[in-house]
Amino acid sequence: MDELRNAIKEKTDRSVDRIVRTIDSPFTAAALKCPVPSKFRLPQLEQFDGLKDPLDHLNTFKTTLGLQQPSNEIMCRSFPTTLKGTVREWFTKLPTSSIDNFEQLSSSFLCHFVGGQCSKRPADHLLTIKQGEKETLRSYVKRFTRETLEVDEVDDEVQLTTFKAGLKSREFVISLTKNPPKKMAEMLLKAQKYMNAEDALAAIKDVEKTGDKGAKEDDRRGRKRE
Repeated sequence: MDELRNAIKEKTDRSVDRIVRTIDSPFTAAALKCPVPSKFRLPQLEQFDGLKDPLDHLNTFKTTLGLQQPSNEIMCRSFPTTLKGTVREWFTKLPTSSIDNFEQLSSSFLCHFVGGQCSKRPADHLLTIKQGEKETLRSYVKRFTRETLEVDEVDDEVQLTTFKAGLKSREFVISLTKNPPKKMAEMLLKAQKYMNAEDALAAIKDVEKTGDKGAKEDDRRGRKRE
């Protein structure tokens, strides 16, 4: 008798839980019923708070989760775990049972947060990047490369022209004049040689400074003993 009563209670609890989840959730019953595979692992992503590019977050999510090849329903139910703060509140306030597949969820997400999407800069933005008078070539290359990622559809010729226009490293400029590279990849290979030389010279100067300081300290101690 007790076993029967417990079985009925357990079945009732499951039914109530299923009804509550269906009522409260923006997902349809079909999306909620799909079982989670035993080997499935949630993606370890930085949670989206609405301040960054929503398209980048969505693409990162799809790429990361795509390695496990989950079903459409699992994609849907995994995505809210990558949201936080007001963004998660946005998800919970979506109409009940309005999301049946990941395409719908993606569309709703982008439509709501597209205002925070990063806009690409025009190609002439690269002309504003100049190497500082005391800036190392390595620092300039890193900065230029980072800025290039924010420019919309910049080709190799534009990169070469704007990169050379911003250079202040005299020795490197002379080298480029003698043997100008035709591709940006060639430019970066040549730059790497000069960056390595800069690093080596900087290391030598540091050693010399350390040696001078040590010599001065020894001399000061010797005078004290006298």
